[in-house]
Amino acid sequence: MSETVEAAAVEIYRPFAEELERTGSTLIPAGLVFTDEEITRLEGLQAQIPEETVTNGDAGDKHDIYVRRIMVDRAGELPTVVNQPFSDGILDILYGEPRAQVLAALFQSDDRFYIRRCQMNRMTANSFIGIHLDAASNPDYDYSMIVQLGRSFEGGDFVVHDDSGHQYAYRASYGSVLVTTCKFRHEVTRVTAGERNSLVYFYSRHAEANRRSE
Repeated sequence: MSETVEAAAVEIYRPFAEELERTGSTLIPAGLVFTDEEITRLEGLQAQIPEETVTNGDAGDKHDIYVRRIMVDRAGELPTVVNQPFSDGILDILYGEPRAQVLAALFQSDDRFYIRRCQMNRMTANSFIGIHLDAASNPDYDYSMIVQLGRSFEGGDFVVHDDSGHQYAYRASYGSVLVTTCKFRHEVTRVTAGERNSLVYFYSRHAEANRRSE
């Protein structure tokens, strides 16, 4: 990456990086992290993956969602890509060269970050995701990124609960990207109408086996 390109990325993402550092989360509008073409490709690829119902999270939390698995990260194991070749196409987009600039600017770090888990979450009316901590799934998770692929829905706010008791609520729109630390608890409030479809993936500096205890 040239110094000119790197400096431009830092400037574009500076307000989002500052908010992420200050509150633990930030919502980036459509058109910055992914192009319209990439969003369309992500939609098409994920639609080819089989879906399952999920009601229990890794930390005993309660959910009511439909999930399409792209990469799984089980305790004591290396991350595994599933549902190929569609998942490979999704990961190619997520790991595309422009994203390296985005991560360095957002995380204010030149460290290498690895995607360890990736899935689609589909929420219909009355679906919700209970309060949970992503680090309960893997203590090495640093950040999650949530790409909103839902075009029309009501409710479904993403609410972050920081360690001081403050709450930060975000209403995502189509093509936007929500970035949040995995060290704060969060939830998705009940969807009241429409479908909320999100591509969710988790970054970590740790590339080896998941160190979570069973």
